[in-house]
Amino acid sequence: MPTSSVMPVLLALYIAQGLPSGLFAHALPVFWRQAGVDLAWIGALKLLALPWVLKALWAPMVDRRLQHGSLPGRWVGALQLSAALLLATLALYGIAPSGPGMAPVLMLILAINLLLATQDIVTDGLAVRALPARWRGYANTLQVAGYKVGMLAGGALLLVLADVLPTTQAVLMPALLLVVLFLAIRNGRLLTQPVPRQDSESGWRAGLLGLVSMPGMVTWLGLMASYKVADALASGMIRPLLTDGGWSSAAIGEFTLWTSLVGLLGAALGGWLYQMLGSRRSLLAAGLAQAVTIAGWALVDQANADPLRVYTIGMLEQLADGASTVALFAVMMSLCRRGWEGTDFTVQASLQVAAAGLFGVAGGLLAEVAGYSTLMLVAGGCGGVAVVALAVSGRRPDQLPAGQSAPDQ
Repeated sequence: MPTSSVMPVLLALYIAQGLPSGLFAHALPVFWRQAGVDLAWIGALKLLALPWVLKALWAPMVDRRLQHGSLPGRWVGALQLSAALLLATLALYGIAPSGPGMAPVLMLILAINLLLATQDIVTDGLAVRALPARWRGYANTLQVAGYKVGMLAGGALLLVLADVLPTTQAVLMPALLLVVLFLAIRNGRLLTQPVPRQDSESGWRAGLLGLVSMPGMVTWLGLMASYKVADALASGMIRPLLTDGGWSSAAIGEFTLWTSLVGLLGAALGGWLYQMLGSRRSLLAAGLAQAVTIAGWALVDQANADPLRVYTIGMLEQLADGASTVALFAVMMSLCRRGWEGTDFTVQASLQVAAAGLFGVAGGLLAEVAGYSTLMLVAGGCGGVAVVALAVSGRRPDQLPAGQSAPDQ
């Protein structure tokens, strides 16, 4: 079992990384839609997550610096506090300007994503090293739950606050929470102890391409990148759908709050499924549920978004989303080579985010051209195809090829 000091630090780190993500994924689309921004631009918001895609390029450097005496706490402090400063700057500047004022907003969002994407390399490497293999299902429940709590505070709570406070003050809240979270964990053992050195091949090329070059890994990476295609295509359009259906920002915030809480239960369900059913069956069950519930959004009428129907579908969808994410992340952790934990998890996560970004842009364009209902049905169908592809694949998804070393405390 992990030591008692590990879990609180990891939880705080994942909450911190979820705060700005909630702002950009949940609150910003509402603010922008209310300001009259086109759906295609809102769909393209996922492109500002480019650092989360490219972070694999500098992940080997981070892994090596940490293994050569650089303390994790110094990295986390510099990155998280800098992100808080830029988020405060964004709040004071204005998060939904019009015309030429949009460019500085985009640059600030891009910079915040760059800082927290780098912190994520550190966090994931620490998690893979510190968590015994048999605990990764439950531990990833903590990871997903923490991230969802951060998104809840940075998205749903912010939307509710924005209905009673000036937007500037509301956006300052996640910036303040980033500072508070770091101060709470800065002396944690996980951050103040050096990362153990490992005997592994050095060099940027070995770090970045080593995982990809292993037999059968390209097939897994393709399956992984498309596993959550339904969510990637459609999730960015749910709140614009509600906005166009006449929902206020406060109502959307309350909806996001309650569905996110259900998502925490979904994360717990995912950890239980992974422990009880194993990697393959848990991925299949949760992935199928994700596809079906996303398609269910086609039942919501844009002109009359009935609250009972919206809440029912939203809660079921978030339950499936939490379960599928935990199962996927647990498998990804199991496929990390010893000595390259942060890099290998980052390579997989970057590919997954890259695919989500492309699918998100396609989802926005499809919604603009064909409408929300068509988008939801197409997204659900694509999710079903991804589950079938995983079902007919051969090797168990949580095992490295013979002869490869993985962390297994």
